[in-house]
Amino acid sequence: MSQDTQEFYLKFIVKLLFVISLLSFCLGKNVFAQTANTEMSVWKKPTPIFSQKFDWLQLTSDEWLKGDIIAMYDDELEFDSDEFGVKSFDWEDVSELRSRFDQQIRLADRRIVQGFLIVKDGKLTLISNGTEQHFPLSDLLSITSAADKRVDVWDVKVSLGVDINQGNSNQIDYLLKAEAQRRTPASRLKADFSFDYSEASDNSTTSVRNNARRFNTYFDWLYSIDMFFRVIEYENYSDLQQNIDERHSIGTSIGYHAINTKRIEWDFTLGPSYLNTQYNDEVGGDSDASSALSFSTLFDYQINSRIDFIFDYQMQFVSQKSGSRTHNLKTGFEFEFIDDLDIELLFHLDRIAEPVESSTGVTPEANDYRLVFSVGYKF
Repeated sequence: MSQDTQEFYLKFIVKLLFVISLLSFCLGKNVFAQTANTEMSVWKKPTPIFSQKFDWLQLTSDEWLKGDIIAMYDDELEFDSDEFGVKSFDWEDVSELRSRFDQQIRLADRRIVQGFLIVKDGKLTLISNGTEQHFPLSDLLSITSAADKRVDVWDVKVSLGVDINQGNSNQIDYLLKAEAQRRTPASRLKADFSFDYSEASDNSTTSVRNNARRFNTYFDWLYSIDMFFRVIEYENYSDLQQNIDERHSIGTSIGYHAINTKRIEWDFTLGPSYLNTQYNDEVGGDSDASSALSFSTLFDYQINSRIDFIFDYQMQFVSQKSGSRTHNLKTGFEFEFIDDLDIELLFHLDRIAEPVESSTGVTPEANDYRLVFSVGYKF
């Protein structure tokens, strides 16, 4: 074979290999692109399987939680996650919500309706006896469980603490406090109990024991967005340092929501009440009864997700023999420590404008101050 023929075949083979390599590259790139496009077109966001053992919550971040719907008030949803415990979420962060039990919802026109709840795509659906009802999500005011025997409609908190007391005695008290609240779309029932035990020295340096207690409960009927009626309120109070063996107060009032948002709640109440006081040691008698005019305000500001500021004040105008005016103030901060554990730092003031003199001629001081530090657990 001549040299020219060899060079020809060599050049031909080189060109053939180049063409084959180019075709392989182009075909491989096209196949990869088709495969990638096919995978992208086939992949879809997974849809969860909704087990009927749980309520389901989807956040706007696409995260799903299973657990129990506790309640929704003031644009804040309380949800007991099966994994993370009780958490609160801004209503604007809720993308989808599904209940396994009947829920009661309260609408802006004061209607209360009931059924299995589905919130999805900005719409609210209730399913009852196979029938669907649809409502604008903007009309929703509150959600609570319709199951009478479920304990989720109750919020309970028990606290233990100490407080430094000044006024009629200088001492360190040991405090036990319990709070319970039940809310429905149309009502609110609340009860508070506190008990202080101390052994200290009074103003005459005599060692004394003092067991002070306060029990307060009320029932509110939520008439509209801005107005409610405190149908009944009862208080039982005892504090020997203020010469009060036992004081009963019962009354009714009208209330107004001055501010009611997801971060700020500010309520006012005003109404008549009846007061009966039994004194521990009084000149000229041991008891007194008086009609009264009661005023109260509660300001609760959620500074952030873990810190609340509270200002709770009550005043009663009573007869001169009952002290003319009685005041009770509680203000301070509540810190969410971990999960259901809270820490409170609160200042208390109990004031009687004209304290009743005892048979020994001793008149208690008008003001009793307490700085309370306590640790509470929510159920």
